[in-house]
Amino acid sequence: MRGSVDPARLIRRLMAQALVCAALLVGLAGIVPASQPTPAAPPARHVIVLSLDGARADAVAAAMPQSLAARGTVSWTAQTTVPSSTLPAHASMLSGVGPAVHRVTFNDWTIGEPYFARTTIFTEVTRAGGRGAALVAKPKMMIFMPPGSVASAQHLLYPRFRQADVVETAARFFGEQRPAVLFVHVADPDDTGHRRGWMSEEYLRVIAAAPALIERLLRAFEDAGMAAQAMLIVTSDHGGHGITHGTSRPEDMTIPWMAFGGAVRRGVVVDRRIVVFDTAATALAALGVPIPGDWQGRPVLEALQSP
Repeated sequence: MRGSVDPARLIRRLMAQALVCAALLVGLAGIVPASQPTPAAPPARHVIVLSLDGARADAVAAAMPQSLAARGTVSWTAQTTVPSSTLPAHASMLSGVGPAVHRVTFNDWTIGEPYFARTTIFTEVTRAGGRGAALVAKPKMMIFMPPGSVASAQHLLYPRFRQADVVETAARFFGEQRPAVLFVHVADPDDTGHRRGWMSEEYLRVIAAAPALIERLLRAFEDAGMAAQAMLIVTSDHGGHGITHGTSRPEDMTIPWMAFGGAVRRGVVVDRRIVVFDTAATALAALGVPIPGDWQGRPVLEALQSP
């Protein structure tokens, strides 16, 4: 598989380096530090947000080829919410506010229970006349897609749909439908972490496939003739330690944040604090959609191309 990394090699590398060093330094040679944020950027026409559920920043950094990281904007020190769990963190990722505002501190949901009520990237894009869509690997993620907020929302049952299957479905969906915003969620890192342990050999093998997932979605932009006007944001909801997560430990809180595509600046490392709710604001800024005034998230302007 393109971009695959030998798990044993990853383990040796990660054991030999401290967490912070692994998160900051692996795979970053030759990438210049971020300059001051640009004041404005031309809007993209399409944004895909890929959430790698349970992906630790240091593991992703170790798996990323330098050549791929240099094609976009990256941060290995982004932070998620407390609690560092799937629904609270994704609520922030999609709504631009923290748990104290959106009040999602629970981590389970089933059809028939109330949907998420706050504004999201889906509601704002829809209000602006665009189309939103989502493909998710956990049924509880459907809480964020109430009827009328998205043009299409699909649950791709895990483990029938592994991460490569979800991304392949998303790539084909984008080519056919070309929504303004497409949210793609994969469950493999989180499931493997709970079963085998975060940073286990099996977990690192799952993470090693991340570059191939990124390349597939970038190829979808190219195949659709939209590469110059597109943005792919790749991030996570939380990390983990042992076989669990949800705490304020750095291993749980530190997540990767990456952006690629023609609307994105290349070769940038963001060395300031990025929070998971900045993802929603960045997606809207790239599309030229107004960011709600009560959102706490701020766009990562360092990632956006100058006019």
